[in-house]
Amino acid sequence: MRATVGRVCAAAGAELLAEPAGPTSSTRAPLADTELVDVHHAVRGRVRPGTVLVGRPEDTGLWDRAAELGGCTVAVLPDAAGWLADLLCARSTGGPGPGGTGHVVGVLGAVGGAGASTLACWLADRAAQEERTAVLVDADREGCGIDVLLGLEDRDGLRWPDLQRIAGTVHAEQLWPALARAGRLRWLSWDRSRPDGAPAPYAPVLEALRRAAELVVVDLGRAGPAAADTAVLCDEVLVPAPRTVRGMLAARWAADLLAGVPARLVPAGLNVADVDDALAAAATGLPVAGSVRFCGGVPEAAETGRLLEAGRSRRLGRDVAGLLSAVGALR
Repeated sequence: MRATVGRVCAAAGAELLAEPAGPTSSTRAPLADTELVDVHHAVRGRVRPGTVLVGRPEDTGLWDRAAELGGCTVAVLPDAAGWLADLLCARSTGGPGPGGTGHVVGVLGAVGGAGASTLACWLADRAAQEERTAVLVDADREGCGIDVLLGLEDRDGLRWPDLQRIAGTVHAEQLWPALARAGRLRWLSWDRSRPDGAPAPYAPVLEALRRAAELVVVDLGRAGPAAADTAVLCDEVLVPAPRTVRGMLAARWAADLLAGVPARLVPAGLNVADVDDALAAAATGLPVAGSVRFCGGVPEAAETGRLLEAGRSRRLGRDVAGLLSAVGALR
């Protein structure tokens, strides 16, 4: 692996400083632009922001290990050699990379119907309304497009199928103006075509959006292994869950699935099981970021293209603003 990484570094014009395996600490080279960790030598504990875990296609548990290390980016070599070289080149010349100014927040539904997609839309929209540079990213491949939920599927702009054949770095200055938009809000959605099995370039695209926006909100869909793989690309994840026994059990499972990714709970809807925030936190092991109250008009609003309008109401808007403050998007 060291020889493979060495060739990538040489192609990027970067110097490889090899260190023996050991605890991640301040003893590691403080001036390194990027820390690369071989999956076979990774130790327990969190790693620096922007760390890349490297491995080969035959390395099982690569994504699980990345989650245990705090959600670092993964490069599977040699397939990702071009992408990794571009990343090293950008960082060595001052490019912001994953540690750039943008904050990436994932929204993962504990159960189906928990309102993850709706909450993701409202978070991105409220940030845009507050004059933050915000983008909504649809990472729920089988959801037929978050643009439909927005009621804006007729807007021109890039969709994920347009980006599936890209290789290497995605340039923020090219991606940003090509996104669909309404006012200050931009989004990147899946469409209604049948998934062809090709992997989505979530890592390079999210990195580019991080460089372009102050806030990137990622709709991860319902909790599951595929969603967990994408969640490791986020700085933190919000987990909306109904205030029910089943909702809390599902949120506990989602917390285990997320492993080392920083996550917080968002109790949502009617409190039919007498689950207050303290009980929810104790039952799930997740701290509570805030809650979203029940509003009976939301399903109709979603079906009639008025979802964003519903989220801007005074009561729901206060809940959404509170969550944005909790993740540091509003000061």
